[in-house]
Amino acid sequence: MTQVIKILPDTLINQIAAGEVVERPASVVKELLENAVDAGADRITVEVLQAGRQQIRVIDNGRGLTREDLLLAVRRHATSKITRFSDLYALQTMGFRGEALPSIGAVSRLSLTSIPQGAVSGWRLDIEGGREAGVREVAGTPGTSVEVDDLFYNTPARQAFLKSPRTEWTQVQLAFERVALGFPEIELALLHNGKAALRLFPDPGLALRLKDLWGGERTSDLIPVEGEELNIRVSGFIAPPHIHAHSTRYLAFLVNRRWVRSPLLYPLLLRCYEGLLAPGRFPVALLRLDVPPELVDVNIHPTKQEVRFSQGEWVGRVAAAALSRALQDNAAPAGKTFFDRPLSGPAPFSGAAPFLRETAVPYEGTYRETLAGGVFAEKDPADDRAVSWSPGSAAPVKPGDSGPFSRLTLIGQLQQTYILAWSGEGLVLLDQHAAHERILYEKFLKRREREKAPAQMLLLPVLLELPPLPEEATGELREALRSLGVEIEPAGGLSFWLKATPPELDPEQAVQAVLETAEDLTAGTASGNPEDQIQAIIRSMACHGAIRAGQPLSLEEMRALLRQLDQAENPSHCPHGRPLWFLLSLDEIEKRFKRK
Repeated sequence: MTQVIKILPDTLINQIAAGEVVERPASVVKELLENAVDAGADRITVEVLQAGRQQIRVIDNGRGLTREDLLLAVRRHATSKITRFSDLYALQTMGFRGEALPSIGAVSRLSLTSIPQGAVSGWRLDIEGGREAGVREVAGTPGTSVEVDDLFYNTPARQAFLKSPRTEWTQVQLAFERVALGFPEIELALLHNGKAALRLFPDPGLALRLKDLWGGERTSDLIPVEGEELNIRVSGFIAPPHIHAHSTRYLAFLVNRRWVRSPLLYPLLLRCYEGLLAPGRFPVALLRLDVPPELVDVNIHPTKQEVRFSQGEWVGRVAAAALSRALQDNAAPAGKTFFDRPLSGPAPFSGAAPFLRETAVPYEGTYRETLAGGVFAEKDPADDRAVSWSPGSAAPVKPGDSGPFSRLTLIGQLQQTYILAWSGEGLVLLDQHAAHERILYEKFLKRREREKAPAQMLLLPVLLELPPLPEEATGELREALRSLGVEIEPAGGLSFWLKATPPELDPEQAVQAVLETAEDLTAGTASGNPEDQIQAIIRSMACHGAIRAGQPLSLEEMRALLRQLDQAENPSHCPHGRPLWFLLSLDEIEKRFKRK
């Protein structure tokens, strides 16, 4: 009978193992950075060519390796981090499995040059496709340099799964950022195609490093987080609720300096911000947990990006207490129930909304409006009543109001967020932000189809900082913005001057739209297609330019909004797919009160 079970050759074993550890160029950057950190380096440089596809080079000034250690370092399960099983529960290092270098060497052309501290010469070892190609003595400065060329050259199936250069470069930046956040005392540099993308100087306090990585817009008003109970310590920074993001790009959890995805910490943080952020918005936060190694298991995932706590409830309680304390001291939380929720919403507002006004009806402080069919009582915006309303037939229908929204009988606002109106069928609740967002979205689209978007030049340009982007991506973003009436010009490094905006956006709204689009590009969630990019910018401009939840409107402003909604091609959903309105029929209302 033919033998069917075979022992796999070492080369194939290493290539299979590489599939767990080396998924893309960013995986290589992560593993080599962690090795450099464990070697005690305080200065590390990462150089990549073609988003890491062509070459990745990591240079550090750490301890270095002798010839014997260098030869052992590229063998599977060779490590200086553990000697017995119990060491897995007392880890103080970033790496420990001893699989990174042999796995990388199995799918690339790998060269390691290492010179021990105090020596003037060391050794260079070359590996090609998992096989040693020679070792020789070299001169140089103490430390280690690892060069990875032609990643996946011998595994074309894996190479085919790589994304666009822009996406892979974005992932490299994220891998670099995560190590940089965990070790702010280390000087780090990142170069792409010979050009400096990031240079980070030591900052034990972390605030400057966060600014360098996340930009001044996101980190201008950080709130320190501090908490400690026995041997569990929580530290870091969170942003106040008025600074937020539309994705989890600016959320980072570090456990014993290791960046992790945490099913414990993530929902805990979101619960602390509950009622403070609008739907679809996320907090900006860096949360660091220092816990005894025996309380955390980092060996549940090959890339060590997931951890498990043996005392999760205790760890969560300490973290929740620290976060709640920081938010309570620095933010006024919204009520948790409908009746406790304050009248004023998250967006402060003073004055009218001229972009909706068809007939100027200025008001401020208290106001009185007399309309056919009813009189509004004098109303103070600080009044704690949740609903403003008018007895009788509130706003009259004008002769030109022929659309279904214009014919509604307006009642007023709920929570200064939802417009209440009466139709022949029942009570209509309409989301004022989503409605105006739809109106602006279609307006920007139509304008772009028929003419170049108008741009109003700013008297004083506004300085903003973009996240690191490839030069070609920055150029494409600037061109796409210009086609929509937003003009930004380089100001050096990652800084740009905002010089012009469309008439519908003020400078702050335009800045937020630009940052949101750039954030999508760095997170790899934006399409590389220019038309898709323009659509994303239009959605962002419409969102930031629309009236906000919590913004009081006069009846005339609400009527103007309804007239504009009648002209929309799709007045049922906002550009992101959320419904604009819903109807509560009279039958449903009467059933609630048991009249039927």
